[in-house]
Amino acid sequence: MSERSCPDCAVQMEQTNVTAEGVGDLYIETERDSGILDRLGVEYQTPLFAHLCPECGLTRLYADLSE
Repeated sequence: MSERSCPDCAVQMEQTNVTAEGVGDLYIETERDSGILDRLGVEYQTPLFAHLCPECGLTRLYADLSE
């Protein structure tokens, strides 16, 4: 996943993990009906990756659309 910058602090965000008390990996689910997410290349279950700003604590989730 590419490097991310915090929109508030303009520093490099660090990749981190977000969990839901051991439930498993976070991902988005999409319908396969040729909608916008299908056109963007998002699979039925696409993993999410978290990035954290070390300055302000902002955390963002990103879907990996490169695959």
